[in-house]
Amino acid sequence: MQSVRGSNKRPVGVAEISPSEAVVVLRSVRSAVGGILDFECVSANGYAERWLGREERPLVRQRLLEEAPWVGECGLFAVCVRVAVRREPEVTRLSRQSPVGTVWLQARVSPWEDGTVVFLEDLTERMAAEEALRRDHDLLHAVIESATDAVYVKDLDGRYVLLNPATASAFNREPHEILGRSDAELLGPDAAVATLAHDRAVAESGQTATYEDSEGGPGTDCIWQTTKGVLRRGDGTIYALFGISRDVTARHRVEQERQEEARFQERFIGVLGHDLGNPLAAVRLSSAALLARDTLTPDVRRVVERIDGSAGRMARLVKQLLDFTRARMAGGIPLRPREVSLEEVCRRIISELEPAHPQRGVCLEVQGDSQGIWDEERLGQVLSNLVGNALQHSPEGTQVRVRLAAADAHFQRLEVHNGGPPIPDSLRPRLFAPFHRAAPEPGQPKPQHHGLGLGLYIVSQIVTAHGGWVDVASSSDAGTCFSVTLPRVARPPGPR
Repeated sequence: MQSVRGSNKRPVGVAEISPSEAVVVLRSVRSAVGGILDFECVSANGYAERWLGREERPLVRQRLLEEAPWVGECGLFAVCVRVAVRREPEVTRLSRQSPVGTVWLQARVSPWEDGTVVFLEDLTERMAAEEALRRDHDLLHAVIESATDAVYVKDLDGRYVLLNPATASAFNREPHEILGRSDAELLGPDAAVATLAHDRAVAESGQTATYEDSEGGPGTDCIWQTTKGVLRRGDGTIYALFGISRDVTARHRVEQERQEEARFQERFIGVLGHDLGNPLAAVRLSSAALLARDTLTPDVRRVVERIDGSAGRMARLVKQLLDFTRARMAGGIPLRPREVSLEEVCRRIISELEPAHPQRGVCLEVQGDSQGIWDEERLGQVLSNLVGNALQHSPEGTQVRVRLAAADAHFQRLEVHNGGPPIPDSLRPRLFAPFHRAAPEPGQPKPQHHGLGLGLYIVSQIVTAHGGWVDVASSSDAGTCFSVTLPRVARPPGPR
């Protein structure tokens, strides 16, 4: 505590001076008729000297209004006069203008002999903090009030203590009809079971949780996405629960419509693919019968060969559609496993694909045993898709490398590698998605025949059906490599 200078007598209350307070003892200066004209400073501490005095001379024995005219402007002088006359202390807040802006002070004025003792505390920082807190509170209140989500607070007995207009609208009641009441009172015991269970779980765990159901939010007849959490005191004890509920009924309806539409499309694709099979088989049988005749002229033979080739491509597309439908609607692609030599399957597929790509070759490398229990026809599809894609995207004059390696006694590995531009990063997340076709790279020729974008999707489904997995690595330096890992004996995954 700083000492009070200029007086040996300690005024009442000086012992309670805060270390940052200015304290000044004032004696009344009266007129001939006894009115108070001014105050003379009897003693002052260092803070009072700086706040009320002048640098060139001490404050003691100086007149208050002469040394600090602002005390009259802000009302402090009038407070000192009242206290000196009435002999009753006063506490007030006041402000004054200074070169640095508005300064807020708290003045505690007590009577002392023929005058007063004034204690001044600088409240500028506290007032600024309170104003910022008030602004934040007003802003938060405005946000909550204007929010379209229902925002509310319940006490630990489940009674609403705060809510915004959206909450009242959800209950279809006025706010005063909701405050102080519980969900059981507002909705009925049966309808409130779900939301009360959510409240209890959050209160017991102390953790924020999100729920989405038709009975877990305020009101009824809606599907709510609700986030609930606890409110804690400074000592960490829980005193209330908060909730923010969003009506997602419309979103759920749209999602259900989309799911129903997708299921309808998948059923349509399956029926279409199945029904196209018979006429395509008839076309292929007819073209094969015609090609078997020796009496066809060269021009007619070329036409029939084109018909047969087109029908073959259509048959492959129909097969892909049927596989897609099985994968999506029948729980996965069915398998007929038996003992298979993967090397023989590779040589057969390569011999079928190489003639269509005379500018590119395929190199087969086999390491170790390639025998396993797999579905030969399905693995042929896997190889046909992967090697066909590699031939299509590799530069002319380069080779596609197919490698078979026995990873160990239990797993077989198949790699298909080609050079050329890498797969763009933007395409990798959708690489195995159905009906996804990558656009040709700039400067690369467009593929002669566009597929449905089901090839890699069906590859992943066939490999998954065998209990294996597919990986892909692609870079400018190393090219692109699809790797398939298969268990030596097909292990179909469990029912989905």
